Amino acid sequence: MALSELQQAREFFNRSTNILIAFPPKPDGDAIGSALALQLALQKIGKRSDIVSSNFNLPGRYRFLPNSKNIIGHINSLRKFIISVDLNQNQLRDVSYSVEQNKLNIYLTPKQGSFSAKQISSRSSNFLYDLIIVLNSPDLNSLGDLYLQNTEFFFNTSVINIDHNPSNEHFGQLNLIDFNVTSTAEIILKLLSELKNGLVDPDIATCLLTGLTVASKSFSSLQVTPDSLDKAAQLINLGARREEVVTHLYRTRQLNTLKLWGRVLARLKNDSQRKLVWSLLQPDDFIKAGAGEEDLPGVIDELLDNSPEAGTVVLFYELTAGQTKIFLRGGGGRYAIDLLKPFSPSGDRLNATASLSATVLEAEKTVIEHLRQIIKPLEQ
Repeated sequence: MALSELQQAREFFNRSTNILIAFPPKPDGDAIGSALALQLALQKIGKRSDIVSSNFNLPGRYRFLPNSKNIIGHINSLRKFIISVDLNQNQLRDVSYSVEQNKLNIYLTPKQGSFSAKQISSRSSNFLYDLIIVLNSPDLNSLGDLYLQNTEFFFNTSVINIDHNPSNEHFGQLNLIDFNVTSTAEIILKLLSELKNGLVDPDIATCLLTGLTVASKSFSSLQVTPDSLDKAAQLINLGARREEVVTHLYRTRQLNTLKLWGRVLARLKNDSQRKLVWSLLQPDDFIKAGAGEEDLPGVIDELLDNSPEAGTVVLFYELTAGQTKIFLRGGGGRYAIDLLKPFSPSGDRLNATASLSATVLEAEKTVIEHLRQIIKPLEQ
């Protein structure tokens, strides 16, 4: 009898020792909460794991989550280069090395006689991780530098692809894709229930409830299903700290985020027919708010939470004179990265960034004219 997809996932875990959990740059709370829950569960069954997202900066609202400081922005030394010396004929007395003109010289001193080239061989070790779990990513390219700089690793390592978005390209050896749920957190909950009974403790439940709450826009999204509400109740029964989640996501805002939000609101513009909302920020705005680029996702979240008419949200910000960056949160079923395609963006389906050699006003005119051409008015 064929194994179900969740049973196949369990077999992947059983065969693995070191696991890499990955999600795209500038992730939402669903990806962060799901990844942390998965890592906590893997620890409980004796598996080592790391969570990585290219150039990751942890948004302040998620710092309350267990292990959240463990998420890293890059990985190093995926494999080692091994030089082997046959010691059957000559025993080793000493090893030393030097670096000259960007060349590594290794000196082997035998106890007697000498070593020959025939006694020396080299090879690469196995990769550090033997399984990759990718969350909330439509394709591998959306992982950014993590994938682009380590394509051989991804090609030679099994990938479990977990997502709830219909745009997912089913790129994994195993694809846990469910279009009928509101969040990836719900899929992780099902997976952990398959791995081991009683695996979900209060910390894991809190991480998953955070992911589900963010993905469902605090259960106000049209995509929320009765099963989503049932899963939330199940997580609370398993010990999820609901008040802690609500407090950190909605009742507590970082002061710098609120100050920056105020400056964004002061210059807010919109095209209601295209559900397009945008605003401008000057270098002085960041200085006076005590904020940085890492606070922009929080500002976007505030706009979306308080502006139900906002579909696509764009922020233009000039950090240095004549150089403007664009941060776009996609909507209307369009990939964010596709909406900024003429401007050589980086990002994924949800978030995209690009840079223009222009003042913030010039960049606004160029990009908004482009978006108005490709986003159809509502009456059409």
